[in-house]
Amino acid sequence: MDDLISRKALLEKAWEADTQCGYVQVVDVGDIEDAPAVDAAPVARGEWIELHEENGHEVGTCSHCRHVRIVDNYCPNCGAKMDGGNDND
Repeated sequence: MDDLISRKALLEKAWEADTQCGYVQVVDVGDIEDAPAVDAAPVARGEWIELHEENGHEVGTCSHCRHVRIVDNYCPNCGAKMDGGNDND
């Protein structure tokens, strides 16, 4: 799996103070390789499909794992965020 790095930490490393002319850009490949990784996991995304009503509750099927469940903001089976897909809009 790819590492997720801290943009803030890398930007802080990218620019170092120079007393002569302000800031100078000093990033090299080693700085990027050594950038601190953040603890994160990719977000699974999906949407509720095949919606119907059961016992007064809206029920749907998770498009990511096909688990049938009362409609919510996420799927309790696979953790998918129900925001409509992977286009990150």
